[in-house]
Amino acid sequence: MSHALKTPMNQAQMMVLQVVKEQYDQNELEELRQLLLDFNHRKMQQHLDKTVAEKGYSAQDFEQMVQGHNRKAH
Repeated sequence: MSHALKTPMNQAQMMVLQVVKEQYDQNELEELRQLLLDFNHRKMQQHLDKTVAEKGYSAQDFEQMVQGHNRKAH
């Protein structure tokens, strides 16, 4: 039975695998997991900040979105 991946790993996934060759205990695994989550959160926040700046959104715009004022009637 073949265990070949149907989709190849991207460069970031390969890099993580190369870095984490060691055996880790549960605390270390949780620390690693948190580091990766923090990294991903920072990248997403940077993307969001860039989009908000490009679109020129204000706090009022977001409040209107939350209130559903931008919804179209069908």
